[in-house]
Amino acid sequence: MDAPSHRSPIPWPLLRLLGTRWSRTLFLSIVVGLLSGLAARALESLVDQGFPRLIGRLQTTTAESRLELRFGVLLLPMLGGLASGLIVAFLCRPTRAHGTAVLIDAFHHGGAELSLRDSALKAFAAAIVISCGGSVGKEAAIAVLCAAIGTAVSHKLGGGVRERRRFLAAGCAAGVGAIFQTPLGGALFATSVLYSEPEFEVEALMPSFIASVTSYSTFMAFGGYGHRLLSGTERLTFSHPLELIPYGVLAGLCAAVSFFFFHALRIAGSLRRRSRLPRWSTAAVAGLIGGAIALAFPQIMDARYRFIQGALEGTLGQAPLEGFALFFVFVVLAKCIATALMMGGESAGGLFGPVVFIGGVVGAATGALLQLILPGAIPEPLRAALVPVGMAGVLAASLRTPLAAIVMVTEMTGSYGLIVPLMLVSVVSYALGHRFGVYAEQVRTPEESPAHAGDSVRSWLESRQVASLLQTDWPHVTHPRATLPETLAKIPPGTQPILIVVEQGAVVGFISTAELLAVAELADGHKNIVAADIMNSGSPWLRQNDHLYTALERFRQAGVDVLPVVARDGRSFAGVLERAAMLREMRQHVASRSAAALREHAAFSTLANDVQLDDLMAMLSQRSADSVVRMRVPSEAVGLSLREADFRRRFGVYVIGIETREGTLLAPPDPQRPLAGEDVLVVMRKRQDKEPAAAIHETP
Repeated sequence: MDAPSHRSPIPWPLLRLLGTRWSRTLFLSIVVGLLSGLAARALESLVDQGFPRLIGRLQTTTAESRLELRFGVLLLPMLGGLASGLIVAFLCRPTRAHGTAVLIDAFHHGGAELSLRDSALKAFAAAIVISCGGSVGKEAAIAVLCAAIGTAVSHKLGGGVRERRRFLAAGCAAGVGAIFQTPLGGALFATSVLYSEPEFEVEALMPSFIASVTSYSTFMAFGGYGHRLLSGTERLTFSHPLELIPYGVLAGLCAAVSFFFFHALRIAGSLRRRSRLPRWSTAAVAGLIGGAIALAFPQIMDARYRFIQGALEGTLGQAPLEGFALFFVFVVLAKCIATALMMGGESAGGLFGPVVFIGGVVGAATGALLQLILPGAIPEPLRAALVPVGMAGVLAASLRTPLAAIVMVTEMTGSYGLIVPLMLVSVVSYALGHRFGVYAEQVRTPEESPAHAGDSVRSWLESRQVASLLQTDWPHVTHPRATLPETLAKIPPGTQPILIVVEQGAVVGFISTAELLAVAELADGHKNIVAADIMNSGSPWLRQNDHLYTALERFRQAGVDVLPVVARDGRSFAGVLERAAMLREMRQHVASRSAAALREHAAFSTLANDVQLDDLMAMLSQRSADSVVRMRVPSEAVGLSLREADFRRRFGVYVIGIETREGTLLAPPDPQRPLAGEDVLVVMRKRQDKEPAAAIHETP
């Protein structure tokens, strides 16, 4: 008969398909990408249908229509904020973060758990807010929704926390790649936005690439091919080294705007926390203020980048573009304030889209300002190129994703013509402004993330198979029809082994000694009881080709010290794996890695010696009333061994360690080793003793 195993809700054909790590990754990535592409298209359709019917009837993307009192412009954002506040407050569970920050926090601290229901509700609420003119972005909403799809699919098919984290990032990549039509940039963004330094979640790269490609293809299949976020950008190129000067100015302005936006968000969050308004109403109040700002600058309600497209093409109005310089600056400030208020009010939506918008306007403002200061020095193609490059600069500084910003804008423009200024502006703006990133939930590097605690040990465990520690000569084996006396007879006196029950060479169960003895004491007529009556057949077995990490998890689930191991065919009993053997192997591995670290980094030896000495002193302090001090080698003892120097008799101390000139701590010390004048002795003496001989001096 087959060895028992955990029952799985996954159908057997699908289980075979998911049998290897790579086939499972490929399958899940395609499924996540397909579902994310459909979700992105659904949200895009909601905005496309809602925006023209609501705020689109009142809002304009030109630079000439402003300072007009339109009650629709004033009140619609408030109504959108109210709807969002009611949905988020009463239908969704509270979260510590908002927008894209939700998935960052879930990755590092939440065990990659994202509520699919809550994410879908917030995406729907974001569509309402955007359609009503609220200054939030749909991109963050779809990124979080698709990340929740990734974790849900992985969990549904039996994935653990580590896999869920990979597909959380893959789902985010799929959402961003589809909604921005940047599949490569979406994958790089999702794997780098988790960290404030230019780091990547390497394990999530492959599923992110596959999911992003699948999602992008699905999204574009619904009438998207042939269209990009920005049009008419293929002609933009970098044509002269002197152009680096205005691009350098742009990088500085992008960092400055990121600084302003960061503080606007902090102030808005502080105002919300200090207010006594109900949680459901704060987004409505923020929407009302945003509507008031939009009376002067209705362009801030543009969620489809038409204002950016107009700035790029120079079609915003009749006046020359340099005449809009101050106007662009005010639009940037207004957009920062309106977005900060909405996000501070805990509105649905996110910062991603507004950051892209702000960056484009910063680029347009830079071109207009330079043209105003130096008439004729900034040609039209260069002014147009500053717009998409500005988008990359603010993305790199505010979201702290410089490489993703370069790639995303390259894909948006449809060519590599701007790759040089994109590289310059993204890196410089990141270097100047990354301290003011908008996502406080980012951690600095993977090493500082709780998600990667113990990664080195886990990787080592996953590189070793159960077969490497298999004990094949386990003597405590019985068969299902063995009577209780026969089974008891197999237990050597003074031991409590695990009895493996084997029938026709196959494992069918195991019996712990404690259970066996309990049955023997309580059962009447126990001679009629056989092993099959008392064996545990529900414990997970191990296969020879299982990883040791899998074995460790099975030990945790079963709560035993020994697990039976079957051969690769899943039937034949091959031996057992002892938990103690794994512990010994892990200790040897950690010791070898520590020794390697000390060889590569000599400075570590100082800390290693201190730790070793502290452990030794802690052990001694528990056992005696002695004190431990350091002392230099007395001149009369230099060149002598500890045995020859006889420190106990001559100086009244016990030498328990020697610190060499190289910084190595010898504990216990070699009694035959000659003492050097540079050695420092670690000695123990009675607390009540007087100072030892005058030749001995404690060292700091």
